[in-house]
Amino acid sequence: MSKANEKQKQRQCVFCGQVPKNKNREHILPRWLLELTGDPTRKVAMAIDPDTGHSIEFAWSALVMPACEECNNQYSKLEDRVKGIAQVLLKRLPITSRQAFDLLDWLDKVRVCLWLNQRILQKNVARIDPHLFVGNRIGAKDRLLYVYTLDGNGNGLNAFGIESLIFQHQPSCFALRINDIILLNASADYAFSAGCGFWHPARMESMVDGEFAGQVRFTGYAMPRKVSHPLVPFPLLKAALRLIQPIAQRGSDGQFLGPLRQNESYHLTHMSNPAMGAGIIFRQFDDRVAPIYNLDAPLAFDEVVGDHGTAEDIRAQTYRLQTALLRAAGVLTGSEAAVARARSMQNILAQTNELRATMVERDFPSSGGPDYTTIAFRDAMNAAKANQSEL
Repeated sequence: MSKANEKQKQRQCVFCGQVPKNKNREHILPRWLLELTGDPTRKVAMAIDPDTGHSIEFAWSALVMPACEECNNQYSKLEDRVKGIAQVLLKRLPITSRQAFDLLDWLDKVRVCLWLNQRILQKNVARIDPHLFVGNRIGAKDRLLYVYTLDGNGNGLNAFGIESLIFQHQPSCFALRINDIILLNASADYAFSAGCGFWHPARMESMVDGEFAGQVRFTGYAMPRKVSHPLVPFPLLKAALRLIQPIAQRGSDGQFLGPLRQNESYHLTHMSNPAMGAGIIFRQFDDRVAPIYNLDAPLAFDEVVGDHGTAEDIRAQTYRLQTALLRAAGVLTGSEAAVARARSMQNILAQTNELRATMVERDFPSSGGPDYTTIAFRDAMNAAKANQSEL
C-alpha cells in the first residue's frame, strides 16, 4: 500500500470507514475505565517498534482514533451500558445473556480499534490494507468470552496479545485485564458454530493470490444440529464464565448460508435475534454445554479454585489461541509459489507467538531492553526475503 493510501486509511472513521463528518476523536478505552483502573494519564507499553524491538509507550488517555460525530454518539450508548456490566463483574455478580451480548459487542469494538491503532504504532509492518472497521465487524462472526478472576491483584489495565504480529494479520483474539478480572475474547469465521450445532462450511479456503487474494472461500456445508462437549476445539484454562455465541452468516443475497436459509428450524430456535443471525449464549460447564434460552436468566460465576492459572498463564494462552485461530482460518489456496510464501509467513508468525507464550510462562524479563521476539521475527523475515531473491 502506498504512503498516500496509508495516510488516507489513518484518517478514516474507525466506525464506518468513511471520511469523518464533523470529525471527532474516539477514545479506544473510555475514561470511566481508565479512572476505574488507575491514573488515566499513565503510560504503558502499547506496541513494539518493528525495527529496533523497543517498546513504544503511550498514555491510555491519548489512545484515540478519528470518528464521525454521529458514529461516536451512537456507540457511546454501548459504552454506558458496559460500564454497569463491568462493575457487576468486578463484584463477582451474575450477568444476563443480554448483558453478555453488549459486552461482546463492546469487545468487538475495542479489539478492532486496538488493531487499527497497532497498525499505526507498528508502522503497518504486516502491510495490511484494512477493509475492516467497527461497523462491519460487530456481531459478524462467532464469538467467545471467558471471564477469569484473579486473586490479590490491585488496580490495573492491560491488553494482552495486541502487540503480536498474528494480531496484525488477523485481529481475532485478545485479552483485557480490568483490575482483578481478565476478559478473554475471540471472534472468527465459524470458529465455534460446529460445536453449537449451527451450519458451517465443510471447507474454508484462504485465497493468497489472484483476483480474490485476501478473501476466504466457503465450500460444502455441515449442519450438526446438536451441541458438542467440550464446545471449543482448543484447550482453554477454566474460567468463572465460559460463554460462546455462534453467528449465522449471510451470503451476498442477504440470506443465511446453509441448505434451508432463513427457514432452518435449529437456527431459529437457538437465536437471540433471528434478523441479525445472532445465536443465543451457549455456556460451557465442566461436564456439559448448556444453551441459555432465557435471555434474562442470571449467569452466575462458576467456582474456580486454583485451576485457571495466573495472569501470565492466561496471557500465554491468548497467544496460543491466536495461533490456533490463524491455522483454522482456511486452507491456503493459490499458485504453488504464493502458497509456499504464505505458509512460510504463517509458520514464522506461529513460531514467534509460541516464543512469546513461552517467555511469558518462564517469566522472562520483558522490560528495560529490546523485545527479542520482534527481533527474531525481523531476522526471520529478512532471511525469507533473501532466500526468495535467490530463487
